[in-house]
Amino acid sequence: MNKQKLYLFALLVMAATSPIAFAEDDYIHTDRYTLAKVEARSDQKSPLTTVITLSFGTDIKTVGQALQELLQGSGYRWANQNGEHNDQLLSELPLPAIVRTLGPIHLNDALDTVAGEAWGLVVNETNRTVWFEPVQIKNIQQQSK
Repeated sequence: MNKQKLYLFALLVMAATSPIAFAEDDYIHTDRYTLAKVEARSDQKSPLTTVITLSFGTDIKTVGQALQELLQGSGYRWANQNGEHNDQLLSELPLPAIVRTLGPIHLNDALDTVAGEAWGLVVNETNRTVWFEPVQIKNIQQQSK
């Protein structure tokens, strides 16, 4: 009977410690009872997927100003600043009242929402720049390929 109890105890100890050994590879203790995964979060790997909540101030009057505000702190910049892309018209459009408060929403969806349905977001990950192209032009370019 003692052998059975000892065997059962050994099995319980092995079962209890094996997840800890496995977890130590991917997690660290940040507190007595808290484990944290050792890896970058998805929004840290891809900042445009960050979930934001934002209300634009009364000083933000145009879509261009709103896009600049959205990108602030993201590590991305709007390529319109360099004059490389043809979205100057978008920059000067008035900001619709309905989009003055956004969120919770992914940053890339917020950019699309502020720009409107007529504009498609284009991202250059290498330079961390974003710009917008009219949707019709984008569709025509894709059809010609």
